Amino acid sequence: MDKGSLMISFIGMAIAILYSTYHLFISKKTVGLEQEVEEEIKARPIANVIRYLIFLAINSFLANMFFDIGWLLWISFFSAVALWIMLVEHQFNFSYLISIIIILLIFLGAAVPKHQQSFLNHISDHTEYNCFSIECVKVSQVVIYDELKTEIETYSIQGYSFDWYLLFAKGALLLKDEQGNMEEFTGVNIGGLWLLEK
Repeated sequence: MDKGSLMISFIGMAIAILYSTYHLFISKKTVGLEQEVEEEIKARPIANVIRYLIFLAINSFLANMFFDIGWLLWISFFSAVALWIMLVEHQFNFSYLISIIIILLIFLGAAVPKHQQSFLNHISDHTEYNCFSIECVKVSQVVIYDELKTEIETYSIQGYSFDWYLLFAKGALLLKDEQGNMEEFTGVNIGGLWLLEK
């Protein structure tokens, strides 16, 4: 992320936080809620908890969108679920079930990475391979004559693919070492979590 887009992200996040703080904690009326619901929320002793949950759900979701920090989506998701449970008050209704499924799908879809480099970054972070744009380097420790040594092998990238499908993503990487041996990595990302297969 370059300086210009980082500055725009900071300004956007600051505006979102100030706007939600004003309307949730300072303003006398809550925007978007009907009068009966607003009075019911104010009558509850947990009204401030509900406001904090709304604040957390909205701002952590926006922070993930601006800064691409995946774990903030989980804070947003659990805040939305807690808010939903508090507002429903354990009254089962089919529309409530549909709404929670839609919320879950939105959060799962938002957590799936959309950029091409995501699969290579995951391989570099979670395996002994460190991948760059045209090659990967495998760093491993081996014992030779009772002595621990570091062994470095270079692999050229023969093929790479990354496909994004709204609720999940797929990645594949094909590597070739100097002797001509091939290694393949495939993975599926569900809700921001890569499931890697070698």
